[in-house]
Amino acid sequence: MEINKPIQVVYVPGTFGNALRWMFDRFSKGSKFKDVDSPWDDNGRVHGFKDEDYNIKFKRANQLGDKLDSPDPNALNVVISFQANDFIFVERCAFYRCPGNETDEKRYESIIKNADKEFVKQTFGNSNAKCVAKELYKIQFHDLQNHIWWNTINEYINDPKNYQFNINALLNEKTLVKELKIVSDKFNLDLQIESKVITNIVELIKNSYAVKTKERVLQALDAIVTKKNLNCADFDIVEQAFIESELEKIYDSVLFPYGTNWFYNTSDIHKFLSTYPTYLKHMNPRLPWYNNIRNPYYLTGKIDKSK
Repeated sequence: MEINKPIQVVYVPGTFGNALRWMFDRFSKGSKFKDVDSPWDDNGRVHGFKDEDYNIKFKRANQLGDKLDSPDPNALNVVISFQANDFIFVERCAFYRCPGNETDEKRYESIIKNADKEFVKQTFGNSNAKCVAKELYKIQFHDLQNHIWWNTINEYINDPKNYQFNINALLNEKTLVKELKIVSDKFNLDLQIESKVITNIVELIKNSYAVKTKERVLQALDAIVTKKNLNCADFDIVEQAFIESELEKIYDSVLFPYGTNWFYNTSDIHKFLSTYPTYLKHMNPRLPWYNNIRNPYYLTGKIDKSK
């Protein structure tokens, strides 16, 4: 392995990639951050340091970054990876933690801004409405070929040359230390890990909203299928869109209403599905295939911006 190459953390925006980069630097000999025990800024991000303060050995990149954080093809990659069942958790990390997404209105605006402008204008007109943002999520969740961000990060995750640093390792002090030691040995970094810094990192991550509510969307889906009752009144539009999309794939020709009116509990969702009138059932235009036949009414158009 070419240990003199820079080490680059590749990650989906919002998934604590810069925190991992900072830890590599902080625990290295001669770090400018040696007297800093917590990296977090006021928004719970690691954006309070200047790039020139970092060791040039450690870089960060979003999988489809702009000029400032585009992946370096000559670097060694440490990828913040995830399994398929964490897909929605990672999506919600981006929803809540991307710079500029400090309020719900800014989050909806960001989702719409990152979609293909022509598609949005032709389909919805000019709007930053919550219901438009939710519908864009549903289109992507129904067919991930429309989701450039996910297709690209999956290339990094599936590339055997990259080291896979599972996002769940960041949620527990023991697993985080274990992973850091593996990376240290693999890349000959000689990291000197300090427990007080690890505690400060993990405490903020595990108490962030997306992490605290990490499991509830999958629990709700399971409750709907098993006819159990769970409260889901405060689910955000990402969770709503994911649940509706998954159920529209499972239940033949059932369409949830457009918009953001939502259910109080999972029993209400089950009642909606079990009593859905036959005369309202028709082919879902969000689905590219229907009964193994290509859907002639399937939506076309890029949902993500082309980079």
